[in-house]
Amino acid sequence: MPERRRFRRVQKRYPVEFRSGDRICSGFTHNLSPTGMFVCSVYLPKPGTPLSLRMKLRSGTRILLGVKVVRSYKAPSQLVRFVPSGFCVRVEHAPEEYFQMVASLLRVAA
Repeated sequence: MPERRRFRRVQKRYPVEFRSGDRICSGFTHNLSPTGMFVCSVYLPKPGTPLSLRMKLRSGTRILLGVKVVRSYKAPSQLVRFVPSGFCVRVEHAPEEYFQMVASLLRVAA
């Protein structure tokens, strides 16, 4: 299957909190790009669900993103140590600071 992503993803782990309805959940990023990310979490929201996601950077800065769930994936129990469970999101609203951070990560990873 050909790659459909417009941007390369960089593997980076940042703690995140997200709100889905009345529920506040946590997880961490597995990889990210300017337009999306994979979030590892025990809670797997349904595709199409809009979320408010707060990412904490190493500097302590918190970035608030508006995202939409594209797909959720629960790894089979035999593969849990090797394949992360979580969900993919598309970034719909983000401050310029997020795009600058991702651009700097992509330059370093190149």
